Amino acid sequence: MASKILTLGIVLAVLAISAQGRGMSAPGRRRQDSGCAPDKLTVYKVVLQTAWSREVFPKQYPEWRPPAQWSKLIGRSHDKSYVLFRMSQKSSKGLKLFAEQGQTDLLDAESQGEGGIFDEFNAPPIKQGVGETEAEFFVDGNHSKVSLVSRVVPSPDWFIGVDSFDLCVEGKWVESVVLEVDPMDAGTDNGFTFTSPNWPTVPQKPISRITATSPDHPANSFYYPERPEHPPIATFHILKVKEYELSRVFEPSVPSNTRYTMNDLNALAPPSNRHDNEATRADDYEVSNDIIVPQDTSSSSSSSSSSSSKTARVPAHGKHVLLHNIVDQYKKKYRKNRRGRKMGKRRLPRNCRVSEWSEWSACSKTCGIGEQTRTRSVKKHARRGGQPCPNLQETMWCGSARDCDHRYFDW
Repeated sequence: MASKILTLGIVLAVLAISAQGRGMSAPGRRRQDSGCAPDKLTVYKVVLQTAWSREVFPKQYPEWRPPAQWSKLIGRSHDKSYVLFRMSQKSSKGLKLFAEQGQTDLLDAESQGEGGIFDEFNAPPIKQGVGETEAEFFVDGNHSKVSLVSRVVPSPDWFIGVDSFDLCVEGKWVESVVLEVDPMDAGTDNGFTFTSPNWPTVPQKPISRITATSPDHPANSFYYPERPEHPPIATFHILKVKEYELSRVFEPSVPSNTRYTMNDLNALAPPSNRHDNEATRADDYEVSNDIIVPQDTSSSSSSSSSSSSKTARVPAHGKHVLLHNIVDQYKKKYRKNRRGRKMGKRRLPRNCRVSEWSEWSACSKTCGIGEQTRTRSVKKHARRGGQPCPNLQETMWCGSARDCDHRYFDW
């Protein structure tokens, strides 16, 4: 199983890298909507491993004020309408502030449930160039994409990230994927070096990938013209943790804990002196463990009646049976009650009637994954074969998969 997961992760990583050039940008990935079930919530873990060392990137390697490190990781799970960043497009004001100064106020204002966002989550900063951090988040079939950003510290406006990576492939959730990334330029600052002053880019440029030869300037801190390309400066490992399924509560038209004896059914049976050719009482039913069959009341025609009799499977306990199983069967043949027969009319079926939905309840958890519910009640149960009652309770996800005990330092 582990080898299959690893193989799938490698294949997906290779496909993603070849399509995006390690920039992890959505436009390079032409994929149809995921098709994963919207009522199933899947929890993932993202592990960011960084490889910014003096041995691999010796040029102008920052040793102090501040030393090489990474800001906290900002993540969003979302649908196709949301964009945290997009390669070859201009940075938003929120991303500009984050890439230049590490400020997250505008990005944090993007609330869960608005603008296509499903979960908003963070991971702690990495206090050195080489390190690791992780966080959990959740997705569903309507919000199967994940976007991630972490700022290069120090830098003018450089960051690493993943743009709108879809975790649902051909209707199935990805078990594991590895995404290698290069640094990116937010296009909002003119600086070439890690510690260059703040020189705004006017007009603002689109987000671009920083390579060994781009920007093509010797002052560029990541300029290594002797290399065909950089080794990856960071790697995102995304692993599926578990799946949840929303529950729906249904109530039958007649409460399932209501049970009737044969005497109760006899009281409902039509009088034997009316429609004598069709008169049948509840005593004419034989109750076994799981079937009800009409008893043969005529010894002369036992073989023909037993062969033509219809059986209906219902759960039964001794001679007590569920009302909504046996009575519905009983009333299919006898739909006229006494009032209806006196009037010469058959009463029409009555559908179940329910109240309006209540307001959504508060989230069951202040941190982590919780649920919100809303309910409605039955005003009138279905009668005479009418439509049964619909679901009386609905549940939806709320909260976040973030670790509530962590308090992250903002660069």
